[in-house]
Amino acid sequence: MSTLSKLARLGAMTAVLAPIALATAPAAMADTTTAGCKTGALPVTVVGAPAMKAQDALGVYLWHDANGYSLRATHPGKDKVTISGSVTVSRHVGSVRRVAIESKDRVNVGPLRHTIAFKFDNYGGIDGFDFGAECSRTVRVVVRIDKAQATPAQVFLGKDRTNPTSVPFTIERATEVATASVS
Repeated sequence: MSTLSKLARLGAMTAVLAPIALATAPAAMADTTTAGCKTGALPVTVVGAPAMKAQDALGVYLWHDANGYSLRATHPGKDKVTISGSVTVSRHVGSVRRVAIESKDRVNVGPLRHTIAFKFDNYGGIDGFDFGAECSRTVRVVVRIDKAQATPAQVFLGKDRTNPTSVPFTIERATEVATASVS
C-alpha cells in the first residue's frame, strides 16, 4: 500500500469538500496520459488498470490509461446487485464504449455530453464502459449499490485500487502550481 493510501486510510487527509491532494510532487503526477491536455496532469491514484476479474470485491473500479477512462463493476457471488451512478465531466464526454453489459443495463450520455448515467444489474460478472473526457479538469463520480450510496471501500481507483476518501468524489487534474487530487 502506498504511503499516500496509508495516510488517507489513517485520516491524515481530511475535509470532504476541499480537494484532498493524493499526488503532491510532479514525479507523482501522471504525465504519460495527459499529453496535450492544458488542464494539467491526472493524480497518479487513478492511473493504470487494476488487476481485476469477475467475482472480485463488490464495487466499482475506475481508472485512466492511454485510451481514456474505464469504469467496471462486479461482486462476488451470483445474486443480483444493482450498481448505478453517474460520471460528470467539466468539458465534454468523448466516445463511450459499453463493455459486457446486458440488455437491461444502461449507459446513457446526457444531451449536453457532460454526464454519463449508468445502471447495471450485476450477477457477479463484469459490467462497464470506457469513455473519453476531453481533458476535463474535473470528473465527478457518484456510485450507488442497491440504491444506497457506495462507501469509499466499494470504489477502487487505478492500478493500486486506492479508495477515495468519500463518495461521491471528484478527480481533479493538477496544473503546474497546484496538485492533482481526488476529493
